[in-house]
Amino acid sequence: MFARIDTVQDEYAAQGWLPVRLNLNKGVFRGLIELWCWGLHQLYLFLAYILTMAFPLLSEEAWLELHAGQVELVKKAATKASGSVVFTRVVTTGNVPIPAGRIVRTKPDAQGKVYRFVTAAASVLLDGTAEVTVPVVAEDYGQAANVTVGQITEIVTTIPGVDGVENRVGWLSSEGSDTETDKALRERYRLAWQGNNGLTKYAYKSWALEIAGVIAVEVLDQHPRGQGTLDVVIKSTAGVPTQILIDAVTANIEGKEAINDDWLVKGPTPAGVDIAGELVLLSGDPTVIVAEAESRLRALFEDPSQVEGIEPLQIGEDVPLDRLVATVMAVGGVKNIVWASPLADVVIPEDGLAVLQSLALTWSWAAEA
Repeated sequence: MFARIDTVQDEYAAQGWLPVRLNLNKGVFRGLIELWCWGLHQLYLFLAYILTMAFPLLSEEAWLELHAGQVELVKKAATKASGSVVFTRVVTTGNVPIPAGRIVRTKPDAQGKVYRFVTAAASVLLDGTAEVTVPVVAEDYGQAANVTVGQITEIVTTIPGVDGVENRVGWLSSEGSDTETDKALRERYRLAWQGNNGLTKYAYKSWALEIAGVIAVEVLDQHPRGQGTLDVVIKSTAGVPTQILIDAVTANIEGKEAINDDWLVKGPTPAGVDIAGELVLLSGDPTVIVAEAESRLRALFEDPSQVEGIEPLQIGEDVPLDRLVATVMAVGGVKNIVWASPLADVVIPEDGLAVLQSLALTWSWAAEA
């Protein structure tokens, strides 16, 4: 802009359009020109933004939700995890009331985070009994509260007569979920159109993903249970879905015009993976290195991953030993890994899901660099 003005201002002054030659280095005219250029720049940025937001698969936030509304999709809201914990005691004499609103929690995880849960109903430890199961609801929204078995171990609100608390196998009854991401909503927008073209696979996938808590779907449409059958395998925010979530997806599909009559909604078959090995270290704090390696390995089995750069394993995805190696070798100070388990790639069936069953890492110093 300044170069253009400099080349034409003599001509403009000769024609009487400018009273004097402008000082382009400082002063009020330079300020006015800079303001004009800034405003023009903002206009161009706005036009570029509007053009991008006009395309559903490029748009984001409110613009994306506007496009999704045109195909009757709404961004899924966050939900709270709910389930049950077991309160225990040593002395079993007398009735011990456990009021609603009592708080229990997990110990800090690798990131120092604590997850709290509130008893959803009053209960009583009856005379002669050592334990009672009580329903609880997560204090906060989100799928991070879908904790694993044995993580809830602390009683925050003192309950006289109760000595301990724990969450056991099958404790989770309804998964918590985060607010749907733009990426997930874009995928559902695409499926909404593909599901209208007569391809059953995309229709079923679209219908299943409408339910909060479902984050991945694989449709097995090659007659998995015999001629004319179709299986809808869903992955939840907790991995293997609860029966409540399976029932919700089933009810949602039943309300649609399903093309295939012999369909079934189910969770993936859990395929337990045991990971054990010794980290051979060159330098650094062994405790910190082992903790980071464990955090990265756990992230492979968590969705969404809590570690940047880690893509969680999905339904039917194998667990190559090389992937485990790459995950750990990204930690600084590790020279090598001596695996005790697994010793080869873990093959997962098409309707299965790799589930971390155990994780044990030790360390030793390298004999030489």
